[in-house]
Amino acid sequence: MIITLTILLLLVSSCGSKSGPNNQLLEADVRKGTEGISLSFTKNAPPENVFEESIFPIGLSIKNKGATATRAFISVGLEQAFVSVVNEENEFNTIDIEGKTRFSPNGEEEIKIINTRAKKIGTQSETHPSTIFINACYPYETIVGTSVCIDTDLFELKNKQKVCTAGDLTFSGGQGGPVAITKIETRMLPDEDDDENVVVPHFIIHVENAGNGEVVLQDKVQDACTNSKLSYTDFNQIQVRAYLGQDELDCGVGNSAEQVLKLKDKKDVIRCRLLQGISNTRDPYTTPLKIELRYGYTFTISKNIIIEKNPNTLDNESKIFAHNDKHFILITFNSMF
Repeated sequence: MIITLTILLLLVSSCGSKSGPNNQLLEADVRKGTEGISLSFTKNAPPENVFEESIFPIGLSIKNKGATATRAFISVGLEQAFVSVVNEENEFNTIDIEGKTRFSPNGEEEIKIINTRAKKIGTQSETHPSTIFINACYPYETIVGTSVCIDTDLFELKNKQKVCTAGDLTFSGGQGGPVAITKIETRMLPDEDDDENVVVPHFIIHVENAGNGEVVLQDKVQDACTNSKLSYTDFNQIQVRAYLGQDELDCGVGNSAEQVLKLKDKKDVIRCRLLQGISNTRDPYTTPLKIELRYGYTFTISKNIIIEKNPNTLDNESKIFAHNDKHFILITFNSMF
């Protein structure tokens, strides 16, 4: 019995161990895709046609399809002369929502219902078209973790086989966020101070806005979904941090220590380098490279509705008109006598 139980325990533990490789594969799949927060209207909310002076719902499905847990800011834009939010506090909403994980590969979803009121459209119109806008703004991040080759033999002077050769890395499909790293160029360059015994790794990082919205600075995210004014310099800016092994790389632009990438036409590059360099007496080796992009993101969805006259209102107006017409005829008849 002891032998049988031991065998059964080994079988159970071996079955359980299969989740290790599967979890690693799933963890890699988490940081894929070019989506972050997504918004969509729920079915028939709002309906395509509503009556004036009636309350109708706006239903929102809010999903986090990326790999970063975030706090999303949702604001409602309405044609104020004809539509208003019943509770003004619902014009601006804050929602904490989890992203994709190994245990939740589809990310979290929240449903939000906002009650709105259609106002009177005027006696001269039977219908009035109006548009509902929903704005989403949220902070997000894109992370790439990979291995690179540090080739210290710049001039091929070492008569030994290398364990690796420095080369460029390309990426497709994104890393679980609307901003994606598409390519990393690896350059091993001599030291700027003419120290011939030192090699300085440089990495040219290609970044692209692969989503359907706009990039903003992280500290301007909430402003992007309110009436606060934004400068053009608040858009298309991404904070960059990169690490080679345990060492942080210098990604400052020009003489500036500010490690910010400014997108142009939705894409651009930034150069990061290791400040202290590496001795060329060391054999080529591989080491981890980690790149972190932090940014805010904003986009808008919309839906058209038609505000119609209330049938009861039309009936009442026609009765009044008929009564006035009859009254006018009577007056005219009496004046003729």
